[in-house]
Amino acid sequence: MRDDGDWGDCCVVLVGTWRALRVEQAACYRGVDIYRSPGHDELPSLVHTRRAEWILAGEELDDGDIQRTISGANAVRDSVGLAMLGQRRDWRRCDRWMRRGCRVYLEDTIDLPRAVEAILAAHTLGVSVMDRAFAEALKERATGPAPYLTRRERDVLELLRRGLRNREIAKALFVSENTVEYHMRHLLSKFSARNRLEVVERATALGLA
Repeated sequence: MRDDGDWGDCCVVLVGTWRALRVEQAACYRGVDIYRSPGHDELPSLVHTRRAEWILAGEELDDGDIQRTISGANAVRDSVGLAMLGQRRDWRRCDRWMRRGCRVYLEDTIDLPRAVEAILAAHTLGVSVMDRAFAEALKERATGPAPYLTRRERDVLELLRRGLRNREIAKALFVSENTVEYHMRHLLSKFSARNRLEVVERATALGLA
């Protein structure tokens, strides 16, 4: 809680609900003031009087609610940033709104200190911030789930990553070239790759190399 006569370095208006701010109508952490808007009708006045620089949208707001919210905020104060809360499983909503200009997207279970750190990073550095839970989900959808690799396939992949050819891999692992070629076929198939370079690139993207 804070005295209304005090001003922080950055003001955020919460629209909707957030479990970290269930009871309090206002909170402050590290110079960031967070005020809860009683409703959409009161939002423009609150944005104006508090000189809000950010809107924080609760996860229960639909796309129309969010669009009206940010439009109403920008009508009284230019360039109000949009931060959003969302459920971990709803990665599509995260992807959709990050493409539409949302600057900060956080899981709705996030606590006050972590949320403030994320908003401060976006506010002071001019970057976009996405909660790790959504970043990992979107990465998996872009690259596909990580395939299961046997221990020997991992050995071959590691040597492949170092730039070794089949003959050199065979020598390092004390196996025949035919055995290495067998494992290579499996790696190409598992990563849906056309060549050795794509195997390494996709394995790296999935954190396997």
